[in-house]
Amino acid sequence: MSTEPSDAKWTPMTSREQTSAPRCVNCGNQVTRQFARVFGDNRDVVHACPECATYREMKTSDFIPKEAR
Repeated sequence: MSTEPSDAKWTPMTSREQTSAPRCVNCGNQVTRQFARVFGDNRDVVHACPECATYREMKTSDFIPKEAR
């Protein structure tokens, strides 16, 4: 084990940003894959999540652009 100071810093938040988990297109919040399958469009793209919309709004697909429906 080295006692030399290291310039490399551990930053756990940067690894979180590089995950393959789906994100809300509207606000950027990370959602689960199951949420994307249920509330996303035909390509599992989430256009609204509980952080930026109500479940009623998400169920009516008002956030999905017409070309993506």
